[in-house]
Amino acid sequence: MKAYEYYAEVLPDGHLSIPKGLKDKLKPDSKVRIMLLLDDEETAWNNFAMSQFLKGYSEKDAIYDNL
Repeated sequence: MKAYEYYAEVLPDGHLSIPKGLKDKLKPDSKVRIMLLLDDEETAWNNFAMSQFLKGYSEKDAIYDNL
């Protein structure tokens, strides 16, 4: 199985866009596996919180890593 990653647009009829270069690789009866990754506010907030949390880590705190 080959994997291709690209950003798609949701078209007005609810279908997803497929880049021409990739569309040319598909046969009309092709079976594909789709995984949707949606950006949301919660993901952005979690990423921000994690980055801020790690900024508070000091090398002096490493003594607690082996307890």
